[in-house]
Amino acid sequence: MKNIHLLIMILNIVVSISINAQNSIVLTPEIVIDQYHNQKIEDPYRYVEDLSNPKVKNWIDTQSKTAQSFLNKIKKRQFLIDTQIKLDQQSEFIISKLKVTNNEYYFYLKRLPTENVAKLYYRTSFEGEEILLYNPISFNTSENKDFVINYFQPDWANSKIAISLTEKGKEISQIIILDIQTNQVFSEVLENTWPSDVGGLQWLPDNSGFIYLHFPNTTNNSLDILLNATSVLHKVGEHQKKDTKVFSKEFCENLDIKEEDFPTTKIESQSNKYLIGTASGASAYDDTYYLPIQEIGTPNWKPLFSKQELIKEYTIIGDSIIFKTSYNAPNFKIGITSIKKPNFNTARILVPESKDHVITDFAVTSEGLYYVTSKNSVQAKLFKHTNSLDQEIVLPKMYGSIELSSHGYLYPKLWITGKGWTTDSERYEYINNELTSKNLHNTKISNILENIVTEEIEVTAHDGKKIPLSIFYHKDMVKNGKNQVLMDGYGAYGVSMKPTLKTHRILWLLEGGVYAIAHVRGGGEKGNKWYKGGYKISKPNTWKDFISCAEHLIAYQYTSPKNLAIFSGSAGGILIGRSITERPDLFAAAIVQFGSLNMLRSEMHTNGANNTKEFGSIKNPEEFKALLEMDAYYHIQKNKKYPAVLLTAGLNDPRVPAWFSAKFIAKIQAYDTSNNPKLLLVDSDSGHGIDDTKTKIFNEYANIIAFAFKQTGHPEYQF
Repeated sequence: MKNIHLLIMILNIVVSISINAQNSIVLTPEIVIDQYHNQKIEDPYRYVEDLSNPKVKNWIDTQSKTAQSFLNKIKKRQFLIDTQIKLDQQSEFIISKLKVTNNEYYFYLKRLPTENVAKLYYRTSFEGEEILLYNPISFNTSENKDFVINYFQPDWANSKIAISLTEKGKEISQIIILDIQTNQVFSEVLENTWPSDVGGLQWLPDNSGFIYLHFPNTTNNSLDILLNATSVLHKVGEHQKKDTKVFSKEFCENLDIKEEDFPTTKIESQSNKYLIGTASGASAYDDTYYLPIQEIGTPNWKPLFSKQELIKEYTIIGDSIIFKTSYNAPNFKIGITSIKKPNFNTARILVPESKDHVITDFAVTSEGLYYVTSKNSVQAKLFKHTNSLDQEIVLPKMYGSIELSSHGYLYPKLWITGKGWTTDSERYEYINNELTSKNLHNTKISNILENIVTEEIEVTAHDGKKIPLSIFYHKDMVKNGKNQVLMDGYGAYGVSMKPTLKTHRILWLLEGGVYAIAHVRGGGEKGNKWYKGGYKISKPNTWKDFISCAEHLIAYQYTSPKNLAIFSGSAGGILIGRSITERPDLFAAAIVQFGSLNMLRSEMHTNGANNTKEFGSIKNPEEFKALLEMDAYYHIQKNKKYPAVLLTAGLNDPRVPAWFSAKFIAKIQAYDTSNNPKLLLVDSDSGHGIDDTKTKIFNEYANIIAFAFKQTGHPEYQF
């Protein structure tokens, strides 16, 4: 008997040693010193940027296994997955990416609760019979990959449809063309494109082909994969011929297009006389050009407006352009000018700037101009512009966010989508002063949030500015400083955190947590000044605003530092990373998905050159200082206690490289003196968290919420 006990003890020791050996892989620092503008910067983990390095790869694999093992031990993590499955099953189906054509054909993605990815359907009217158009599982079935439809665009006659497919979160896509009437797929497959996020694709007025953005270098494993993109014209059925160049740096030598720009095109309606070209990218404003439709394929582009005109959005009406601008109007105004002889600074103003509300959206129909205003991006109103006094269109309920669309100035219908923090989105048709509900979805998720209170307040920032803060909690919540709070934010590109129903917020609220959203500078919640207040050199306001909101939640007894977790992703990594490196005492946990955490090196990855428009370049002395200040990796200090950290990343991410997160974790693990976990979870079959399958999304949310509850002391999430 003693021998058996001894054998068991030996086996346990061997297993323990084996696990410890597996988890004891450490990365030793190998300091590289860079000199920027007479300042020396040490980078102890530069070699981690080489994700093909066997040592780095093994370390990342081990980190990911350790992180997932930690997360799997948390009580109720599986419960969070099961809850998402139940929420999913409350709806008979999920509708997304709805497009309604001029002649009322409805195209959309639809996913049943039993399905992992959505299929493409259409119907010839709102009440018409639903027809399955394309199942992505039929694409490249021999390789057993989960392809996802991430974009589609029917032609003007509803006879053909271009469908973009991607896999493993790469976003870079392949386009196929389908005959809608016969359901036959054309033989050509267009490679190396990204219509889901960059430019879409534009069918010619005669439906003979379409223009799309092609990336010539995506087959190469290099930093150049997103450089020198070209808009090309593809004629359907002529795949043996080379696509015609339409708009690019190389083709349009007389235009100021940079190699990192995305030269995208736009045809709003079949009646448009002009093709619009934009040197777009990671910027709130871009240089834009125009070309008569009949001259497509020639380099005869002419300037329409520059980024200095601060045009945010526009629509073409014959030879005129109606536009929304923040030029001398931080909260935006709407004007009209000629395309052939544009003068945006002296244009006729249709809707002047409001001092208290931001114009967030507009659309034009044959019945007039409609626009949306918002206060702090959480209280939206809809108006119709008239020659005298603009008229408010009162909707059945108040919405935090309202989005508009139309078929253009020749068609009467306006489409209105209203959204809220705790309510399902609702879609309306507006015509002849009548509002009709036109929802295709049948979700009932918001019913479970009937007892959730929404509180909209403003918090005083370090410099006296008023920061909007949205807070959600159960009506019986007691402000005793003991509530688990999850706070998120973003603060980049002028993007506003608009009200919308999100699954991870639902999970947090259902488990008794308080959720908060800080509308920090760098976003567009308070117009262009708010955006510029967290841009390049002024970027520190982004995380200082976030810290002020955290201090408010603590001071007013919503929570305490040991119960407060913070969360964001992508460019929001700057927000979270600098918050915990500047005020580690304020937070129990920090979670970042595919985050921008090493901004000094942001130009050294595939999407880096484009992002200098938003964050700055190390080549510029002042912008270098700004990048240094927003670099969370650089600001990790030795012998300091940091909160618990969970970073997630995808190896196929075309936007933010996984080594941002890997370097950050390597350094904070080496420098941190606390016992708080520092976890890295890298997925080799995912990218930027976009176009993931249902299963991946459910697991990701379960990891985030379980980790946040574990670290903020929820008793049911401990192990």
